[in-house]
Amino acid sequence: MADVLNFKCPCCGAKLTFNGATESMSCEYCDASFTIEQAQAAQEAEKEDAASTSMVWSTTEQLLIQDEDGKVKGYRCPSCSAEMVADENTAATECPYCGSQAIIPDSFSGMYKPDYVVPFAVDKEKAKGKLKDFVKGKKLLPKSFTANNRIDSITGLYVPFWLYSCSASGSVTYEGVKTQTREDANYIYEKKDYYRLRRSGEMDFSKIPVDASTKMDATVMESLEPYDMSKCVQYDAAYFSGYLADRYDIEEKDAQPRANERVKNTFKDKMREQVVGYDTVDEKSESIRLSNAKAEYAMLPVWMMTTKFEDKSYTFGINGQTGEMVGSLPVDKGLYWMRLILGTVVSFAVILLLIMMFGDNGITGTGLLIGLVVAIVIGFIYVSILKSGMSNVQKRHSATKYMNEATYKKGQPLDRFVYTKTEKREKPKKQA
Repeated sequence: MADVLNFKCPCCGAKLTFNGATESMSCEYCDASFTIEQAQAAQEAEKEDAASTSMVWSTTEQLLIQDEDGKVKGYRCPSCSAEMVADENTAATECPYCGSQAIIPDSFSGMYKPDYVVPFAVDKEKAKGKLKDFVKGKKLLPKSFTANNRIDSITGLYVPFWLYSCSASGSVTYEGVKTQTREDANYIYEKKDYYRLRRSGEMDFSKIPVDASTKMDATVMESLEPYDMSKCVQYDAAYFSGYLADRYDIEEKDAQPRANERVKNTFKDKMREQVVGYDTVDEKSESIRLSNAKAEYAMLPVWMMTTKFEDKSYTFGINGQTGEMVGSLPVDKGLYWMRLILGTVVSFAVILLLIMMFGDNGITGTGLLIGLVVAIVIGFIYVSILKSGMSNVQKRHSATKYMNEATYKKGQPLDRFVYTKTEKREKPKKQA
């Protein structure tokens, strides 16, 4: 019986003891009871949860781009210390990272040669138009912001990224519960059947981008996605003519966790889609393995502008391939409260009109109070909607856009019954 004494209660984790009278395993802590087979199944499921995830990447050797003196020319920003590579055809007057107009020509140690480049497909005029459209119609935007935002200073910049490609396979285990309810004159009985579920599969990912510059806001860069990586080309200096180029300062190993997170989230989302027919589902563990995992270095095109308003910096980015525009705009507090009051007053007036038209008792004090509360709620909803439109910066949860759907294969699903637990609760007594 030594093994039996080591069984843990699936409900609370306390030790199970064998009850000879009922030939079952019982928990003295929560009063749950199980057959020996159910306790064994639960223990086996706990061992499966201990399975680990392994995500290891390889990378190619990086070659330096440099002149005969081992240098590359460009610009340096004294304000934020940014170093941007540029050829003799590129003139820059403003730092795209902090908006400083004090950048100076300089030379740096060589820049690593990227494995791939995604060329600019959106020109400066179209990028400026995207930025103008973004600020147009924003009812909470300070008027002084649009008057001084220097749209003409928008800068084309090649931003360094690590691109991650791999095949991912593995499984995710869940606890699924099916619930049945019955009642008698005094009690409500809730029977819960617990199952151990496992969903497995495999899928391929190609060129998931992870920002390789500490000077860039990683969330802004992810908001610019997706890039069409089928348009990647081999490095040629001609693609950089007329544009600035940043140098990566995030090592590939330091960018791996973000790539792993996006691969893992995509894999788990796909596995969760396979689980149906249960009232509640809780994830217990995952075991994900990577093969053919490699990281490559690339330069992706971004139009950028950073401007300051009331001592706060606002950065706007435009995907230089697709024209996707992202950024956050300041909110004028005065306009916010004005719109809140306006929304509340208009809503209150409409509510009063409806009460007069359809109310049986006309306008009462209680009706006015309820109408005012509803109008205030509507006013807050109105300004919340306006405020949400001031920013479209959003962190990406997964890497679905970089998953090859044709490679997605589902494994054999496993649904194993573990145990049953029935709870009863007394019905509320009816008042006489």
